[in-house]
Amino acid sequence: MEISRVEANYWWRKNQPVGALLNTLMVLFIVVPVGLVFKGFYALSFVVFAFMIPYGLFVRYLAVCAVRQHLVNHPEAREEFEQDGIISC
Repeated sequence: MEISRVEANYWWRKNQPVGALLNTLMVLFIVVPVGLVFKGFYALSFVVFAFMIPYGLFVRYLAVCAVRQHLVNHPEAREEFEQDGIISC
């Protein structure tokens, strides 16, 4: 069973409050560096902005784990996930 990370992240963001929160926090990786630049903290701004990619990869990893856990708890949802393109066998 292969899980599409992009589709899993979309499902997680739309159906789980934790997924919505963690995906919304990604906006902070754009807003905070801009604020830091206005304050004159250029190096710190770069460091915060640089952590955006690892954070995004971590969120996608958590989304895949959430899909796997959901399938363990609700095996009847497997067919729906296959139709939505989240998993493929």
